[in-house]
Amino acid sequence: MAGLLKPQAAKILISALRERHPDVPIHVHTHDTSGAGVASMIECARAGADVVDVAVDSMSGMTSQPSFGALVASLQRTPEDTGFRLEDISEYSSYWEQARTLYAPFECCTTMKSGNADVYINEIPGGQYTNLQFQAYSLGLGSQFHKVKSAYTEANQLLGDIIKV
Repeated sequence: MAGLLKPQAAKILISALRERHPDVPIHVHTHDTSGAGVASMIECARAGADVVDVAVDSMSGMTSQPSFGALVASLQRTPEDTGFRLEDISEYSSYWEQARTLYAPFECCTTMKSGNADVYINEIPGGQYTNLQFQAYSLGLGSQFHKVKSAYTEANQLLGDIIKV
């Protein structure tokens, strides 16, 4: 949920699962907080995953899932070609892009504008990341969010690197 699945780790994990369990469906879910989600899902597909989760382009990235259109485009004319048409994905994405504007005042993450690889350092899950960021900004600590994330990492280690999701 923090988007920690790196491409090479995805390849190793899915390859090992596929080799050990050739008939078991493999469905992979990750978020794109780090910005590496599309690359990771490509490696999952190449390693034998049956399903990878994505989000329509206008709703993808950051603490959401990787981009549907980017994944489809990346796999075109390869053995993993999805068969989806980019034109259809773009049309679908345009609809949700317009719908999203209606909800813009309620989006919690107005300060996060891109993926952030520091998630590999702090390992904060997506929903928790955006909530923590919103709280930090609400308390006037936005300029110190890097310190908040560092404190999160330290607390996580003190508590034994607990499972968060």
